[in-house]
Amino acid sequence: MSIKILATADLHLGKSSADVSGSHASTKYTWQKIINYCIQNNVDVLALCGDIVDWDNRYFEAVGALQRGFEELYRNGIVVYMVSGNHDFDVLAGIAGNIKLPNVHLIGAKGRWEVQKFEKDGQIVQFVGWSFPTRSVRESAFLDWGLPGYDSKYPCIGLLHGDIDKPGSEYHPFKLDELVKSELNLWLLGHIHKPERLRQNPEVWYVGSPQAMSAKEPDGHGALLAEVSRSGMIGISQVLLSTVLYRTVEIPVSAIDEETELRDRIINALVKDGMDAENEMPELQSIVYQVKLTGEHITINEVERWTRDIIQYSQVLNRTTISVRKIYSRLRPALQKLEELALSNSPAGVLAHTILEHRKGVVTPFLGRLIADWKVKAGHAYQSGTYTPLLIGRRIGPPGDQEGMNFILNECNRLLAELNGQLNS
Repeated sequence: MSIKILATADLHLGKSSADVSGSHASTKYTWQKIINYCIQNNVDVLALCGDIVDWDNRYFEAVGALQRGFEELYRNGIVVYMVSGNHDFDVLAGIAGNIKLPNVHLIGAKGRWEVQKFEKDGQIVQFVGWSFPTRSVRESAFLDWGLPGYDSKYPCIGLLHGDIDKPGSEYHPFKLDELVKSELNLWLLGHIHKPERLRQNPEVWYVGSPQAMSAKEPDGHGALLAEVSRSGMIGISQVLLSTVLYRTVEIPVSAIDEETELRDRIINALVKDGMDAENEMPELQSIVYQVKLTGEHITINEVERWTRDIIQYSQVLNRTTISVRKIYSRLRPALQKLEELALSNSPAGVLAHTILEHRKGVVTPFLGRLIADWKVKAGHAYQSGTYTPLLIGRRIGPPGDQEGMNFILNECNRLLAELNGQLNS
């Protein structure tokens, strides 16, 4: 026998996945799937590593669903250990204090380290945790490290939320080395939505969010299943639970001369990729694609015009709906003598020279001036009142050099292809 622990974080109850319609896009739907998985797979402990409730929705849509879920877990004998994050530092403490369910435990309330023991059939696992006392925490909790009641005879699992190795962060910056020195057997972390194994021996994981929320969260999402044997060994596997998947598909278009051929290539690629994903992820119901056009073409603008309506494309596979949210071009002009053209003083020559120098890793004075000008204009847009609601309480940085570089080089390619097309005609 072993103790089975399902761990997740960053559910953000109250939100829904972007660019998707239907009840399955809601994180309340995902929360119920987590509960169902625990019940159907005889999970003993559900570990929640913070930001289970979203800041903007914490007192309305989210709290009732969370409470009902805890009650259902209680009826099925499943214990909950959780720590709060920057989004739910207040609401989790309130729920834990109000519902009075003996199976629900908030660890490390008020920013103090705490140890709690779970026992099953004489087997004991310890859970260590620290919870956000306020929304912003700028120092590592390990400055006050201490574990009253810790017993080295039993396996110990840490639950924590925050930014690892990011000094200056306002969301609890701590160090990987601090986790290693703690001598715990396993650390389960929240805050970063991408699931990632950071280290072995001891095991350190960002468990990731169980539901993909936007195109910034590609690939599979779910939870982490940890099984602790009687000998203290811990086996870890990932459980894919997300009903939504975001992906980018690259479509080479160099040899395509007709609109119908290009559209068929894109749709066939999406259907094949969607079928493969559907087979890999049993819970999948929606796939949202970004299509990236790559290669070289004589008429870049024509290709982009051919694909303009693809963002309206939607198709149902066996059980999964696939759709396209964005198409973007990384095409280059198909020119036979780019080096020769770059020697001329014409506008086309300046563009060709800029592209060739960048391929060598050189930022020409012309390109540097364009990037600086782009940053000023993009910065004005970023600071405009239109986007103020998006900036409140969120870490959205100002536009940088790389964004400007990508934008300008893409436009250089487009302009050069257009000029070349005009010369040929």
